[in-house]
Amino acid sequence: MKKKWLTAIIIYLVLLTSCIVVVYAVPSVKGMLEKTYVAEFGKIDIADEVSAFIVRDETVYVAEQDSEVSRVAKEGSLVKSTARIMEVQPVADSEEGVSHKYSSVLEALGDDVVETDNGKTHHAGYVSYYVDGAEAKLTTDKVTSLDQKKLKELTGFSRVDTQENVCAKGEPLFKIVHNSRWFLVFYIDKKDAEKYYEGRTVYLETEDSSVPVKVAYNEEGKKTSKITLACKTFFDGFLDERRLDTTITVASAEGLVLEDSSIVKKGEQIGVLVKNKLGEHKFKPISIKADNGEQCVVYSDIYVDADGNFVETVKTYDEIVAAPTEEEIADLQVQAKREAQEAAEAAKKKAEEERKAAEKEAAEKAAAEKAAAEQAAQQAQQQPADQTAQPPADQTGQQPAEQTGDVSAEEQAVIDAQKAAGIQSDPAPEPIANGAETGQ
Repeated sequence: MKKKWLTAIIIYLVLLTSCIVVVYAVPSVKGMLEKTYVAEFGKIDIADEVSAFIVRDETVYVAEQDSEVSRVAKEGSLVKSTARIMEVQPVADSEEGVSHKYSSVLEALGDDVVETDNGKTHHAGYVSYYVDGAEAKLTTDKVTSLDQKKLKELTGFSRVDTQENVCAKGEPLFKIVHNSRWFLVFYIDKKDAEKYYEGRTVYLETEDSSVPVKVAYNEEGKKTSKITLACKTFFDGFLDERRLDTTITVASAEGLVLEDSSIVKKGEQIGVLVKNKLGEHKFKPISIKADNGEQCVVYSDIYVDADGNFVETVKTYDEIVAAPTEEEIADLQVQAKREAQEAAEAAKKKAEEERKAAEKEAAEKAAAEKAAAEQAAQQAQQQPADQTAQPPADQTGQQPAEQTGDVSAEEQAVIDAQKAAGIQSDPAPEPIANGAETGQ
C-alpha cells in the first residue's frame, strides 16, 4: 500500500516538474535563442561605388610656327577668353619638325586644333598643359552616342605634356578645358538604376566635399543601364583624369535604423515585430525614409500616412525581432484578413444605420407636411359660404360710396347712415324737368 502511494507521489512530482519546465524553461530557452536588436537613432546613405568616364569639351592650341615659348598661366587656373596663356616668340624654321611623341596625338585630333601665334586663348576655361588625343572625340555633344567600349578606348589614351621652352610648327602648346557643363558616365545593373531617374540631383563624393550633379540620361540596356550625370562644378584633380572611381550618393536620411530582414507585411502595411515586456511580439507599422538594401531609416514615434492619418510607430530603444518566423508572418496575414472583414462589416453596419436614419427622417418630414396640408384644408372649410363679395376698392384702397341718381354726397351719406341703422328712408324726390309746373 505504501509503495502505491510512493509511486503516485513520484508520478505527481514528475508531472509537476514537467509542467514547470514547459511553462517557464521552454519560453526562456526560446527567448535566449531568439535574435533581437534595439532600435537606435542613426544615419544611412543610399550610394553606389562606380567606375565612371569623364566627358568634357576641350580645345587644343598648337604653334602656328616654330617658336620659343614660356608659360604665363598656371596649370589649372581659370582664364577668360583672349587671356594670354604663353609667351610665343617666332624663330627660324627648324628642320626637325614635329616631335615623334606627338604623332599619335595629332593624328587623333586631326583638324580639331586651333593655331596660335601669340599664345592667347579664344575660349574661357581651365588651363591644362597635357594632351592625349581624345579631346576631339570625347565631347559633350557625342555623350549619348558613345558606348561603353568606345568610352574605355578614348579614356585609355596615354597623356603627353606640351612643350614649355621651344616648339615646332603644329606642336601642342596648351589646351583649354571649357568652363561649361561636363558629364560623368557609368554603367550599373538595371535593378539598381531605377533610382537614377532623369532630373534627380545626386552627389559625387570627392576627397573634400560632395559635389551636386544631376541625372541627365538613364539609358536602359539588357543587363545594365548607362547613367549620365551632368555638372558644372570643377574640383581638384578633375583636369588630370579621364576616369574616376568614386561614390555616388543618391540619398541620405537620419532616423531610427532598422534591418531590412526585420520588415514584414500585415496585409498591405509594412512594419516590424516589437517584443514587449511580456515577451509578446506585437506588430508596429513603419514608414521608410531611405533604404540602402540592407538597412533602412524610418520615422519614430508617429508619422502621417498617405491619407493624412497619424500612425503610431516604433520608438527609440524598442526591441525589434531581427528575423520573424514564417509562422509569425503567416499569422500576420490571417490577422490582416480578419481585421479587413471586421472593418467591412463595421462599414456595412454603419451604412445600414445611416440608411435607416435617412428613411426615418424622410418619413417624419412627409408626415409633418401631410398634417400641415390637412390643417389648412380644415381651416378653408370653416370659412362662411354666404360671404358677399365686396366691391372692388378704388385706387386709394377705399370702397366706393353708393350713389343713386343725382343724389348729392351729403344726402348719400345720410342714406348710408340710415341703412346702417336699419332705418328705411323715403325715396328721393323726382327731379323737376325744365318748364314743368309744380302743384300748389
